[in-house]
Amino acid sequence: RVRDAVVSTQCTVSSGINAEYGESRVSVLERVMGGGDAEPPVDKQITDINAKVDKMLGKHQKTQVLMKRLNELAQYTDPAFIMRYDPANFIKQEYVVDSTTRLQNGAAAAKKIQELSKFIDSGNLKNLNELEKKMSPLAAKCLDLNDQEQEIGKEIDDLLFKWNGILDTLSEQFVAFDTILRALEEKEDEKEK
Repeated sequence: RVRDAVVSTQCTVSSGINAEYGESRVSVLERVMGGGDAEPPVDKQITDINAKVDKMLGKHQKTQVLMKRLNELAQYTDPAFIMRYDPANFIKQEYVVDSTTRLQNGAAAAKKIQELSKFIDSGNLKNLNELEKKMSPLAAKCLDLNDQEQEIGKEIDDLLFKWNGILDTLSEQFVAFDTILRALEEKEDEKEK
């Protein structure tokens, strides 16, 4: 159909017989090939897809912010932008900025050590040998108490286990007695009837 329209249009235009007829054939050809004066279908599909993508991206605020900053981000990855700055100085500056927190923490720790050093030098630790002699028996006593506490804990666990066993046995006995008593009561009720 398209081929016929093209051949017919070429014959009419080349012979010069009927220019209007040729133009009508061209308009038919345009309608068949691209939908007339309207956009071609491929362009319409691309426009529709682009509109849908824009609509999807417009729903998310983070995506909108990213799209706005996309040109700026592309600029930062451009080698010309990077080379405008001296990389060595840039790296040094980044190191200093990153080290600021570490240096501040170190300064605070040094100040605290300086404040606490007066307690070490003041003579508070002069009797250290005597205190160590007193601490040794106390440490041994703590270890003994710890061992005793563990032994007592084991004994308590054992007693609780035995107690639970006795309670289980008593419960079983009470259930058995209850069953016997019910059976006797039922027999007694049957005799009375």
